Amino acid sequence: MKIYQAVAALMFGLVLSTSVEAAVKAAVVTGSIDPVSGILTTSGVIRYTYPKINGTAVATPAGTTSYTATITVDGAARSYTVLRPNPAPASAPLLLLLHPNGTSAETMTNLTEVAPFVLTQGFWAVMPSANNGKWNDDPSNSSADDVDFISALIDALVAQGVDATRVYAAGYSNGGFMSERLACQLSGKIAAFGIDAATLRSGLAGVCAPAVQRPKLYILGTSDPIVPYDGVANLYSALNTMAFWVAQQHCGGTVASSLPDIANDKTTVQLTDYTGCTAGQALKLYTVTGGGHAWPGGLTQSVGTTSQDISATGLIWSFAAAYQR
Repeated sequence: MKIYQAVAALMFGLVLSTSVEAAVKAAVVTGSIDPVSGILTTSGVIRYTYPKINGTAVATPAGTTSYTATITVDGAARSYTVLRPNPAPASAPLLLLLHPNGTSAETMTNLTEVAPFVLTQGFWAVMPSANNGKWNDDPSNSSADDVDFISALIDALVAQGVDATRVYAAGYSNGGFMSERLACQLSGKIAAFGIDAATLRSGLAGVCAPAVQRPKLYILGTSDPIVPYDGVANLYSALNTMAFWVAQQHCGGTVASSLPDIANDKTTVQLTDYTGCTAGQALKLYTVTGGGHAWPGGLTQSVGTTSQDISATGLIWSFAAAYQR
């Protein structure tokens, strides 16, 4: 009898273990990104916790972890916030997200709604912090310390297991201008770039000499009063910004297409794909007609309308992830 009970218990334990394992696997949330809009569709409900990092509650899905860390660059401590799968996958790609002027790394994490993408797509999202909330994005009137910081940060993250060949950078507003500066001065370490709500500064254009051209994706709103679509003072217009990169990347033509108007928010989106680029592989511009100074598909509504017809996070990630250096 005792032998029978032991065997039965063992069998029950195996069944229970298998059932638990199946339940855990069933609870794993997957996701697919629409190639046109960048909007993420998930297989189930994502459960979040909201740990406070530097005083801000950061949306952190089950199956990921978020934390802050520092590195020393040029004798100064520089901080950054990490949101990554847990456990960390081997040789995972990295998306650097650079925040706007006057905000923080933690705010950038939330406003881009990058968390579900990290969970379902398996990359590290790292949000560096600018000194006093402002990136030194213009080499004509600022030092290169932020370029040094991002370069050192990439090295540190690669040492932690990130894939050095799949490092990408994107930014919003001041962070977008900084992403452009990295495209000019740190393209040897970054495989693709996303720029939102930022055109080209004349101070950067005059000294922009990338070690190698990389793919670039722009998202610009026609009703952005802070970075006007038609340009102002030392800011190129959207079309002149693209013309600058067309010349650098030796692109040969354009293909324009209108995206579906899926949200009732009085915005529409047109994609201009610059084709035949013999350097840098790809160059794209998403023009958000009626869009303000915002991260489309995100939580932000800085000035003007935040379009929900596209997800800037999804479009940038899908675009960048196709490339490696």
